[in-house]
Amino acid sequence: MKIEKLFETQKKLDDRIVEEKGLQGIDLLPKKILALLTELGELSNEWQGFKFWKENNEPVRSRSEHDFFSDEVIREYDPLLEEYVDCLHFILSIGNNLKFDNGVYYTSHKDTIIEQFLYTIQKSGDLYRFKTLGNYEMLFCSFLALGDVLGFTWGQIEQAYYTKNKINHERQENNY
Repeated sequence: MKIEKLFETQKKLDDRIVEEKGLQGIDLLPKKILALLTELGELSNEWQGFKFWKENNEPVRSRSEHDFFSDEVIREYDPLLEEYVDCLHFILSIGNNLKFDNGVYYTSHKDTIIEQFLYTIQKSGDLYRFKTLGNYEMLFCSFLALGDVLGFTWGQIEQAYYTKNKINHERQENNY
């Protein structure tokens, strides 16, 4: 795992956004934590395993993005993995914000994917209330375990992170 490089890459994007959007001196941490919780919700929505009311509640693992005008396929992607790395962007950003970019990270599994989601959400709230390195590490570890139970390898996560990071920089160039 090359976590340090991920923190550095995220810091470059965060610094760019702060500079270009004129956000210097503004405490963005509450918004980052809320954004993380929102992305965790989007991730769970793509996973679908909690949707007991649906006949087919299997994860959505493939989607095509089309050009609006020509309906030409622009890219194929795994929406579950993309939502996971959207969460990772905010977790790294939160770590940079708190200067917790050099902790010890390992996976910490619960019994079910639902419990892993709920635990990760709980750890997000814990970090909001008590901004300690220990709480951040618990959040990060529970999030890594979530990726593990969703079936992602670290190589897939890392590759998807850098792909999405490039897209995020392109979005900034286009006044996203």
